[in-house]
Amino acid sequence: MSETPPRHATAERAVTVLMAVVPCGADAARRILADTARAAGAGLRETAGAVLVLGDGGKPPAPLGRALADAMDEARSATEPVTRPYTWLLPDPQTIGDLLKRHRALRRRALAAPDDRAVRDELDDATYTLCVLMGTRNAHTALRSAELLIGAEWLGTTTRSGAEPRHPAPSRPRGTGTRHQGATGRDFP
Repeated sequence: MSETPPRHATAERAVTVLMAVVPCGADAARRILADTARAAGAGLRETAGAVLVLGDGGKPPAPLGRALADAMDEARSATEPVTRPYTWLLPDPQTIGDLLKRHRALRRRALAAPDDRAVRDELDDATYTLCVLMGTRNAHTALRSAELLIGAEWLGTTTRSGAEPRHPAPSRPRGTGTRHQGATGRDFP
């Protein structure tokens, strides 16, 4: 029996929307849903309805909207236990870049089709993989760290052993413009 019972279908759609909006995994999305219902003193079905309104670009009702915003902020800023990392190695930026593209595409698909269980499962897997590769338990922190890593790679501030820079400096056209010599003896326009 793999189908979601009708009474829980709205909650599962809300979980998918939360996974795409926050971003977070399925378990964290269920905690956000439960925390919001508890904080607003509302039922799970009513809370799930407010999340679906948010997913459609609307504004949830005031008490639920505030509780939902607080729960989502809490999930994004959740602190992790302070532990020493096992390694100081960085994941391959190309792999992280590919995973980020996949994760973004899955988030868009999840918002477009919150009923699709396969998309929810794929998004949960991609979120978990990103967390593992970035060495964090919080999906929001993992996404930010991955984007920073990709940005640093693009700017050329990380080192890659034995590899050419991914984005070589653009070649300057040599023209007849005036050239100035700096104090170091190097030419610059």
